[in-house]
Amino acid sequence: MITLTREKTEAAFIAFCEAIFGRPEVENIKVRGVVIQRANLVEAAKKAVALSYHDCCSDVDLGICVRLPADGSVTPEEYMRRIDRFGVTDKTALGWMFVPENAMYRIIFRSGMRYDFGFEFCFEDGVTVDLGTAPAYAENANWPLENIRRFWFVQIQALAKLYRRDYLIGAHLANMNCNETLVMQMVLRDIKYGTNHHRYGYAEESEYVKDLGRIPYDCSDATFGRIADQLYAAALTYDRLVKEFYPDYRDNSGDLFALWDWYDRNR
Repeated sequence: MITLTREKTEAAFIAFCEAIFGRPEVENIKVRGVVIQRANLVEAAKKAVALSYHDCCSDVDLGICVRLPADGSVTPEEYMRRIDRFGVTDKTALGWMFVPENAMYRIIFRSGMRYDFGFEFCFEDGVTVDLGTAPAYAENANWPLENIRRFWFVQIQALAKLYRRDYLIGAHLANMNCNETLVMQMVLRDIKYGTNHHRYGYAEESEYVKDLGRIPYDCSDATFGRIADQLYAAALTYDRLVKEFYPDYRDNSGDLFALWDWYDRNR
């Protein structure tokens, strides 16, 4: 069961800051004007959470200042690709996505903690950074892992918008992820028939429609209910279809629903 009270959020954020500072090249962490350093970590992290925590759907916007070697032996692009060095992996995170124009990751951990994680770089002579070996992932070119990670982040993003009563963005994101399941179906159809050109269709049923009407939450608000129903159906459908690309894939909907339970209890 997920519980994200302010106290739990504070403890989780302090632990995350400690992990970030495990990388010696990290100079500081900034959250809403609060500068967190190794020397003031606990006190400053508590202040940052006080500024960030508004309700059960709150996330933390943080940026890290990183010292890189001036000789260019490690570039910002190479550094940012290694988000795993900060504990973001398929085991720990439900989903994440990179926003290149903002040099930022959007992350949802399986614990329910959600972050916008940005980077700022300075370059110094004499600095060395060892990125180590990147983890190896078995990837299906027909459906890259990036798609999976993005889908689950967007699910949580949509859920937060829904519970904050931003029904327009919530509906947009829910529709987007239902459409993502349709894209999966189209890719699977191309694989089945060995072509991406289909003069006529095959009267396929949209898979996510099969999962509509199964939502267990209170949907007495009709608009809320329509969006929630789509999100719930998209999660079940995605877990089912993605196994066509990754037979050993572990369902993610259980972790989504655990966080959903927390949002709904605090509605």
